[in-house]
Amino acid sequence: MRLNKNNLLIIGIIPIVLGLIILYNFISAIDILRPGGMTTAMIYYQLLAMSGAMFIGASIYWGILVYYVYLLQENEVFIQDNFTQLAGSGTAHLQNAKTLISKVLDEIRSTDLKSHQ
Repeated sequence: MRLNKNNLLIIGIIPIVLGLIILYNFISAIDILRPGGMTTAMIYYQLLAMSGAMFIGASIYWGILVYYVYLLQENEVFIQDNFTQLAGSGTAHLQNAKTLISKVLDEIRSTDLKSHQ
């Protein structure tokens, strides 16, 4: 199944939006725990930094992955468009090689027959 640009855009954006929702829920959960406990209060800013870095990293990774899918599709179309031309060119080269080899073999046979006579 070939994905069009709109589908790729949707596939690229929806997981990032869901990641933002997850990030918001995580931050609200650690905000609730911060005043109540010593451990969460001590690592609150580290948790914020780690969650932000994970979201940014996952977003970049997902964007690159969707872009690679797009490039693979474009290369597949390019290869399919040029396949018949490339196959025809290869067949012509093989045919030329076959005729050249047969000419060389005929020449060898004729010189071999002349030397035996």
